Amino acid sequence: MTSQEPICQAVNLSDGQPCTAIATTWENLFCRFHGKQCHGLYIGYKRRNAKLDALSNNLPPYLRASKVPLANETFNNVKDEKALRDIHAHLYQEYVLLGKVIDARRLHHKHFYPLQMDYGHQAYLDTLSSRRHIVLRALEKLETRTAQFLYEKEKWYNWVREAQQEEEATREKESKKVKLEAALFKRHWKRMQARLKAQREKEEKRRQDAYLETVYQERISAFDSEDDAEMWDPIEDVAEDERSRYVDLIKHFLWMDVLSDLDENENSTEKTVASSDPSGDMEKLAISEEKQPKKTKKKSKSKATKGAVASSSTRSQKATSSQNRQIKSSRMTGQNRIMEMIEDEAKLEGELSDPDKTNIETESEMRKRLKEGVEKNYDDIEGPILVGTIEVPHGTHLKTAPLADEEIDSLMRDIKEIKLLLFCRLLLSHASLLPAAVRASSVEEFLSDPQIAASDLRDLCLKVEQPSLQDIRDSCADLIRGDEPEVEDEDEDTLEEESFEDVILQEHRYGYLQDREWFVTNMLAQRHKLLDSKKGLAKFKKNFGKKPRKQGRMKIQICGKSIWNYSSEKSMSRDGWLQFSVMAKGCDLNHAIQLCRNWDEFSHLNFLTVWQYFPASNWVSWGSDRLTQQLHELGFFPYFKDFEARKLSRYVQVGARSQLRRQHNIVEAKNIIVGHMRRNDSVTRRFLQYCTMRTGELLLLVRDGKTGKIITAPEEEHLWTIRHKEGLGRASKNDWEVVLEVGPDYFEMVDIVRKWRLGFDDYYEVWLWDFVPCNDAIPLYNVIVSELRKAWRVTKPLDLYTHKEPFLRGLTRDKETMRVRSIRPGEQATSLWEDVTNPDNTFFTADVVNNKVLETNGEARKESAPYMFYNEADAAEDLVLFSDELISPNRNVPFKAISNPITRLETTPATMINVLAEEARVLSKRSRDKSKLLETNDDEDYSTDSGIDSDNERRIVNPWSLPQIWEDAIAMVNQNHITSERKQLLHRVGLLSESSEVIRGGINSLYDVESKLKQADKRMIMERDRGAAFIEGFHAGDLEPGAQEKYAETCKILGGILGSHQTTESTDWVWSIVNILDWLGLRTDYETYSHEGRAGWPHPFITQDIVKAFAQMAIFFPNLEQCKPMVDFFKSKEGSKYKDTLLFKPHERAKTLPDCRKRTSFKYRPKEFWEEWEKVIKETKASRKYYADAYPMKWNVAVRPILAKLYLAGIIAPAYLQNNSHVVPGFAVANEEPHRPGKLDLFMDYADRQKAIQYPQNIPGFVTPDQWPVLLPLARAFASKHSNGNNRPRFAILRVWSAPHFYPAMIGDWNRQATAFLDGAARSWVWKFIPKDMHISEWSMYNTLKLRLELLKGQLAVGERVIHRNEVILVMGLDKTDLLKYVTAVTFAIQTKPWHREIDLWKSFVNVDLEFLEGLDPYWLD
Repeated sequence: MTSQEPICQAVNLSDGQPCTAIATTWENLFCRFHGKQCHGLYIGYKRRNAKLDALSNNLPPYLRASKVPLANETFNNVKDEKALRDIHAHLYQEYVLLGKVIDARRLHHKHFYPLQMDYGHQAYLDTLSSRRHIVLRALEKLETRTAQFLYEKEKWYNWVREAQQEEEATREKESKKVKLEAALFKRHWKRMQARLKAQREKEEKRRQDAYLETVYQERISAFDSEDDAEMWDPIEDVAEDERSRYVDLIKHFLWMDVLSDLDENENSTEKTVASSDPSGDMEKLAISEEKQPKKTKKKSKSKATKGAVASSSTRSQKATSSQNRQIKSSRMTGQNRIMEMIEDEAKLEGELSDPDKTNIETESEMRKRLKEGVEKNYDDIEGPILVGTIEVPHGTHLKTAPLADEEIDSLMRDIKEIKLLLFCRLLLSHASLLPAAVRASSVEEFLSDPQIAASDLRDLCLKVEQPSLQDIRDSCADLIRGDEPEVEDEDEDTLEEESFEDVILQEHRYGYLQDREWFVTNMLAQRHKLLDSKKGLAKFKKNFGKKPRKQGRMKIQICGKSIWNYSSEKSMSRDGWLQFSVMAKGCDLNHAIQLCRNWDEFSHLNFLTVWQYFPASNWVSWGSDRLTQQLHELGFFPYFKDFEARKLSRYVQVGARSQLRRQHNIVEAKNIIVGHMRRNDSVTRRFLQYCTMRTGELLLLVRDGKTGKIITAPEEEHLWTIRHKEGLGRASKNDWEVVLEVGPDYFEMVDIVRKWRLGFDDYYEVWLWDFVPCNDAIPLYNVIVSELRKAWRVTKPLDLYTHKEPFLRGLTRDKETMRVRSIRPGEQATSLWEDVTNPDNTFFTADVVNNKVLETNGEARKESAPYMFYNEADAAEDLVLFSDELISPNRNVPFKAISNPITRLETTPATMINVLAEEARVLSKRSRDKSKLLETNDDEDYSTDSGIDSDNERRIVNPWSLPQIWEDAIAMVNQNHITSERKQLLHRVGLLSESSEVIRGGINSLYDVESKLKQADKRMIMERDRGAAFIEGFHAGDLEPGAQEKYAETCKILGGILGSHQTTESTDWVWSIVNILDWLGLRTDYETYSHEGRAGWPHPFITQDIVKAFAQMAIFFPNLEQCKPMVDFFKSKEGSKYKDTLLFKPHERAKTLPDCRKRTSFKYRPKEFWEEWEKVIKETKASRKYYADAYPMKWNVAVRPILAKLYLAGIIAPAYLQNNSHVVPGFAVANEEPHRPGKLDLFMDYADRQKAIQYPQNIPGFVTPDQWPVLLPLARAFASKHSNGNNRPRFAILRVWSAPHFYPAMIGDWNRQATAFLDGAARSWVWKFIPKDMHISEWSMYNTLKLRLELLKGQLAVGERVIHRNEVILVMGLDKTDLLKYVTAVTFAIQTKPWHREIDLWKSFVNVDLEFLEGLDPYWLD
């Protein structure tokens, strides 16, 4: 062959390489073979075009009559199966013909005229492609309509249709599918070599047949024969080959037999042509390719072009700058990155991206990987890895342990079946493939169905190659559950019911931190509850309280496999997760976590990962560092942490003595860790409660993952984690600028940067950060781990594994390969639990207190570190904090912040809440009534609110309500004639106005209360509510045995008297009260309110207070006529059970002294009392121990339960003070008193050795206890002076109520640090009320009563008739009537404003004689 001979310009169909034969036909354009092939292709193309034209002229009746364009046709109007099949046959034939025409045109141009640019050809191709796409979509709609017509009665049709609609909504565009197809063939080039080889052999055979023609001229006329031309038409072979490629790839993905497989052991690179690029060849094999870019000649750039280039360059620079910022931001970690993101207003881009699943392994490759193991990926490990433990033995930390052949064989069988189930599940979303899939009895039969279009196979192939992780997980679950449906869980989560008060309190307290949706949802719940307590609330719960679930459980047969209509909601077994980890080898645990259905599954998955159960290289990075792993083992899963507070903090100050001006630049940062814990779990509840009690070390915020509710959070001023101050002058005179604080912005940014998310919402989001800035991270970590251990009640190192015993008993470790696997049924193997509990094991525990490592056999060494693990002091405290666990220790209970009347009062006054609740109830009723007038529903039950507008409308609890007995009595007075003298008396005390002739009653209606509330002094409302809250909290904190029961009995008696209706017509007691008011110079109609703290009046509640005081004292004067209505209560059915109470038997009461500690304060106790505590202090100094580590255990056992009770009552609170004696002045200690031997009680040491507080030295009016009056001699003197004949003076000993450990006197926030103390667990606390151990606490109470009694000094003859010693008041009367008047006045003066002091009736003795006083124990008079 010479250089002048023409070469064939055709390109081989088999491999896309140019033909090298001599051109002899078609004007020397082609060789003989390609000439015939080109002619055959042309003839076939013309024939198919003719068929296509004929098909367009022969439409089915429905399409011919339809006026809707095919692209918009839904076929919903076709009601006949035959018509549907005729339309389908026509459209399918048109679709196939269009495909062949398009392929023929492309082949003809690409392989025979590749160098010619024919724009008309491309335009025509685009038209045909658009038409083919319309026909394809019409086929899909027709298949959907056909399926609806045929399977409409089938149960599974609706959910299959939902899957199809979801697929259609997320379907890729055709152009993108073409690119994906090319990439698909590129990835699987080696797998397609067999088919390529077969194509080449077939084409070579045709070429040889062409050379066997002896005489070309004799057969040239054959070109005119269409039959012969059809023999050379390659389009049918190309179409079949295209379809076969998809089928072969699907079979390859499903591990089914294919046409030919390469030997895995051969070097595939030797079989490829060195001059050809495999990826390029495979891209050429695809028939549907993108239009080639046009080649243009280079021209000089015009000005416009240069300008465009310059603009492009500018944009490029800006993009580069933006990219650099993103790179810089990505390199930042922790809180630095959070601040940068907040500044840039970063947004959440989406869910965690799926790993690369394109490299699908063959069975032999997977077997090799499992047999040999793979190297572990430690790229994301941040902390130290501890090797040589029972979880990570030596030899297993670098490479996954190999699996045994038997286990591999079992896995391969399961994975083959899972792949088929996965394929069948993916078919559900393809409407055009569903009928064929339902017809087929196997996957092979389905793939052999000739009616399946190649484009559908292409879409399916792309889907099968890269299934979602969710699909893989569902398929693994399908294998396990088989043909049996899952048992539906009866206990469905609903929204926790909140009272109206709780909703308002929550919004006031944490509204600035939580999502607004919580408040709106719960207010809707309240409205439904008010509208109809049964139906409305049930409907609300149904709509809002539950996650939507699919109705019904059903399955469908796809290719002979049963596919359920729902993803498995149950926890997948460990075998299922093992199959998943092997199949999704590129996945890491961050992805797998998202697929967990609940916390149990998530926790189990983490446990198996820690014990190296999964042979996956990427799963090892999850919690492999020892610090994180320890948190995981204890149930805390952090997803964000920044332990670089010391690195972020700086203190730069220039003093005044330098050459520069005084200036400062200070940054303070705190360590922080954020994680998830199980929701409604007893361990979680205990841990979070422990953390809330350690505000001196760490701060806690808890957010409910299900509702978004903030359950607890520190005070707003402590939410910051980074703050800064900078400027000239002294730093102390400059204010801090908060740079970063925990709140909604922080929540959002952390959610963006986190690496993993849970696929369920049954968790708590827990935020923990340092209280003290600039600290190392280890102290914070140690506190968290210590509290977690105690929450799990770990009493010894071995207990760390106890809660995992059921899992450990089902696993074993191969002694040779170190592979952890499941124990097979009936197998006799050593379980991991037996390995853990082996007595030869050695446990090493770090004692951070004494800086040493403790070595044990699994038992605790209490003598060296008594507080390292859960101990008897912790148990004693838990009995108080979690008393409900006495019934069941592992109850599913939600965590709730400590709530009591005092904490609720600090948020919103109770009066305001009651009014808002009642107003909401009335408004809701009115709204319902209006709708009821418009539309009556007989099924509605409105009985809940029946009669609410009647005369018996319920009384609203409010401060202006008057006792019922008083209302009845004044009604009787109003009905009777009132003399002019008595009218003047009533006018003087304000019970009768100038314009009215009747005594005013109380305010009970909502309108009147609203009106009063608007006009009332806000401080008055606050103090009134505060008094009621304080009293409730005081008695909850009264730890004297039997005291709370006695108080409850007193309240029932008094409440019964005041709330009962008067049965007698006697109103003498009313006039007695009126006379007392007149004597004291008080009025009942005060409109003003005194803000003076020491003032007892004026205020509008004089009537309520004086009536209550009279009733309290009247019960001790049963023989007086004016006390008869009160005494008659004990004759009633309700009061008869209190007739014989010890309250009315003073002699018997006086015989038993209260079983409580004395009131003596720290300052006045003898030094001997503190000797044992001083020894502890000296011991800690000598050994350089922290005091809490030397604190006697028996003291902790006694003290901590007492503190817990006071904490629950709201008497003490965790202090926002560093737990250091340089900041906190006091210590809680335990000791015994001589009158209570063997009974340890709580006492406070306020020696303040480090001078944390500067106490005042000179206090005006200070009087020491030895200067107080002695009561008994004064009583004797009064009796001797006023006794004559039968008239003998009467006495009363009134004791103002106080608890064993505190007085009912509030301490302002600014003074509470002076009462702060540290307990035996190194927690800092503050008293909200004056502790009896505080400096000069006795004088504080003495002075308070002195100032109050002096308000009525003239009337009461204070110092003569009324004398007090500390909280004991001696009242002396000439007779019973006189004494009643004085004790009523004294009781009123003590109990009125600020309404939180009471007379303790059980420790008071009213209406007694001198002989009784002389027989009392001195305790009662001190």
